Amino acid sequence: MKKGKKLPKNIMCVAICALIIGILTLICASGQIAYEVAETFECWHPGYEMQKVELLRIMAKPDSELTDEDYSFLYSQTGLTKLGIERARKNKWGIDRVSEIQDDYFEKHTVEHKKFAPYICFCQIEKHISNIYLEEGDVIVDASTQLIGWRMGHSGLVTRAYGVTGDILQAAAIGTVSAIGDIDTFTNSPAFMILSPKVDKEIKQQVVKYAKENLLGISYDPFRGLFSSKNKITTTQCAHLVWYAYNQFGVDIDGNGGGLVTPQDFANSPKMEVVQVFGFNPKELWK
Repeated sequence: MKKGKKLPKNIMCVAICALIIGILTLICASGQIAYEVAETFECWHPGYEMQKVELLRIMAKPDSELTDEDYSFLYSQTGLTKLGIERARKNKWGIDRVSEIQDDYFEKHTVEHKKFAPYICFCQIEKHISNIYLEEGDVIVDASTQLIGWRMGHSGLVTRAYGVTGDILQAAAIGTVSAIGDIDTFTNSPAFMILSPKVDKEIKQQVVKYAKENLLGISYDPFRGLFSSKNKITTTQCAHLVWYAYNQFGVDIDGNGGGLVTPQDFANSPKMEVVQVFGFNPKELWK
């Protein structure tokens, strides 16, 4: 039986190069398409479904007279859950703050898309949105960052609260280390949520104390938990950092229990309560 003739080396090299170029072209084209899809992301607002209504009558009611229907209506008008409204009502200027939040909630915002790395898109809107009063131990998530059409988002842990602002522990980007930032990192995102873990205040205080003493200055690794154990903190990424802090006290806030923890996992965790939602459809949240 005759053996087939071998192709000349130069032809084989050309064929291999053509194959590699074809694969790279396909990857690039797919990435570009995904990026263009990401650019269609908009900031949801209730003006699509309802009109803005004056809230003073409801907010002026005594606590004992507020009904579940009242809280549900306030949520539809502001993105503030019962937990968020209760925080406002404890503050002297809470009614004014709720009114500001409602104005921002109903306003139509322009989303700006910034491509800062291959297939990575950072989204922000034209202003910073009013947020409700923070508490130490809160977790903040947003959908500002997108990779090849996947909304990776960002997250942080409130380590000190100053009313509507505060210190936010976060791991931000490649080439940086975990550090303290502020709420402004999140409030010009086209979609963000303030979440409260369903644990006692004492646990939250322990988590915050541990985080401030042990979780600063850790190098950023976007794949922490995917190709390495999420139970170690030699490197970290934004969601892993927050998850790790709570996990040290037996509180697993990862919504799906996978290796890679994401901000979206927090938004869908049964161990989290929503305090405020902005830019996401409040009926669907971050599904």
